[in-house]
Amino acid sequence: MKILLSIAACWCFGAGFAQTKRVYWAEDSVRIGDKAQLTILVKNKPTKFDYNPISDVFICDLNHKGETLWKPGGELEIESFKDTSYTQKGIKYWKGVYTLIAWDSAKYRLPELWITWKDSTFSFRAPNLYVGFVKKKVKDGIDEISIEPEYDYWRLIKKYWWVLLIVAAGIAIGIGWNKRRKIQKSEELSLRERTLLAIKQLRKKEDWLHDKTKSHYVGFSAVLKMYLSSRYELNLMERTTYETISLLKLKGLDLNMIRRIEVLLREADMVKFAKTELNDLHIRSSLFRLEEIVTELSPLEIPE
Repeated sequence: MKILLSIAACWCFGAGFAQTKRVYWAEDSVRIGDKAQLTILVKNKPTKFDYNPISDVFICDLNHKGETLWKPGGELEIESFKDTSYTQKGIKYWKGVYTLIAWDSAKYRLPELWITWKDSTFSFRAPNLYVGFVKKKVKDGIDEISIEPEYDYWRLIKKYWWVLLIVAAGIAIGIGWNKRRKIQKSEELSLRERTLLAIKQLRKKEDWLHDKTKSHYVGFSAVLKMYLSSRYELNLMERTTYETISLLKLKGLDLNMIRRIEVLLREADMVKFAKTELNDLHIRSSLFRLEEIVTELSPLEIPE
């Protein structure tokens, strides 16, 4: 009987905790290289409450378009984490906000997060995040419009207003349904095109000019490893530089190309772990060399 009462008490406590916690994205579909914001909101914050944020990157599971199984090795770069406590209408709140960036198109499943709540530790998981591309449509021309006789449109609108209401409701529902799926329905780019676009985003952000050289090289190494992982069917995201080079040698890559890849990975390691400072010209040169490697290793793409 005591065991049943303990289980019931734990269940009730867990249910109460679930009701006071909300985890959500500002937008659950973003473009590659854009910022995504994940918010953790706790209502009725207790005195004994603690959350230790993750730094640098989230190591996530990936699900690419057309795949049915989740695969490990995805990275979401953590640009920042900010938390605040406040009181609203007599209720205490705690809010933590992650700003994240992804450099590959896929559906991301984040790892479990942990909160210490009244001497107990609970895990929870954030909703999935969709990252991809949006295809822009451009009209080729404008059709000629013939002149029609004038009618009393206002009278028709007053008579059939309910039809317009149904049409407007249908359009609103359609927009809401397609908003979530628009990235997945967009035209799929090749691995080479996705990678070059990610490099372009890195160059455009210029994080190294804003005292964020380490953040730049986190994205830099992620782009390179994601490309090599997809190109040669490897899982390199959690590999060291030594392990990465060893696996590439087993794939039979040209030794000169392997040396060029190793130079870029070692350079990223020095900045991320040894806090080496590099100048603007050197960093831009590294981006150019990364583009050359991707172009040379990509198969020839012949337009249909």
